[in-house]
Amino acid sequence: MYDLKKLLKINQLIQIEVISKTGESVRYASRIENIIENFLTLVAPMKERQPLVLTPGTPFNIWFWNKEAVYVFRTYLRENVEATVPRIIVTYPETIKRVQKREFVRVGLVMEVLLSYFNPLGEEEVFYCKARDISGGGMMLVLNTYVPLRKGCKISVQFLLQQTLLNIPGVIVWNEWELDSAGIERNLIGVQFTDITEKDRKIIIKTVYQRQIELKRKGLL
Repeated sequence: MYDLKKLLKINQLIQIEVISKTGESVRYASRIENIIENFLTLVAPMKERQPLVLTPGTPFNIWFWNKEAVYVFRTYLRENVEATVPRIIVTYPETIKRVQKREFVRVGLVMEVLLSYFNPLGEEEVFYCKARDISGGGMMLVLNTYVPLRKGCKISVQFLLQQTLLNIPGVIVWNEWELDSAGIERNLIGVQFTDITEKDRKIIIKTVYQRQIELKRKGLL
């Protein structure tokens, strides 16, 4: 039995997995706002820049992780809280399951990515860049030119995997610069996937697994 109070902390990033009536599973980025005796307060999941409307009593899964493992537990919506930052209150779980970290395993994979975002004027900006690595939870992108993508900026990435064109919403979680061996400065950004369907996530995880086998065969992993 895991002690949730020892595993979770305020402001910790989590994912809320909602399963529709048709059986489709979608995960939304969120974070812990408060932890009390029998309830958790979370930032409300967002869909198309609006809070996702959930009915009290709706069941869903909460995913979170640390250096050791990934965990998931079942919970239910108790209350929607309207505020500047909308929140939801969920029930405290009875059990917590520890799962494999396969979907968060990151491997090097260079490919072309179409990145889009909306500038402060509400205009869509679109440009090509390169992926450096990928996992079921996100990817690292390499930009050769400066683009004003700050931490927290919402974006969309489009790329081809397993002969399938994926179009996944994401958020910038870090933004850094590096100087390569040729002395050229490049912009590196970390992207966390949001609102990703399990179908798309499974395609990515399958690619990661195949890439691991390939790298191990070459003695590079």
